[in-house]
Amino acid sequence: MFSNQGRSMVKMNCILLTVCIVLVAFCSSGFTLRCYHCENSPTLCKTNSTCLSTEDTCLQMKFGKLRTFSCWKTSQCNVNDIAVFFQLDNFDYFCCQRDLCNKSPITGVNKAAFSIASVITVIWMLL
Repeated sequence: MFSNQGRSMVKMNCILLTVCIVLVAFCSSGFTLRCYHCENSPTLCKTNSTCLSTEDTCLQMKFGKLRTFSCWKTSQCNVNDIAVFFQLDNFDYFCCQRDLCNKSPITGVNKAAFSIASVITVIWMLL
């Protein structure tokens, strides 16, 4: 009986150690986001930088034929704050929270909407 209890304890310790390793790996408090960073670029940006700890989002803005790529704050990722900061009236923008996610060009089709429409179409075809 003691040996079964000992094995259970070893197994529980292994599980706890694994959980701790996973938490440390995925919940690091020192995480800083990396974003592409170019101002008024006529082409896609190839320069990237590490964002400040207060900047938790990547921004891409398109106005006319020019694009601006930068680090930004999620709380300020709205038309009004961006318009005031960059002193612009007519522009498209998107914000994202993954490393180097602001590279792809802005399109009129939202990826999430396209994905949902695709799934609904497949389900409809199967019925």
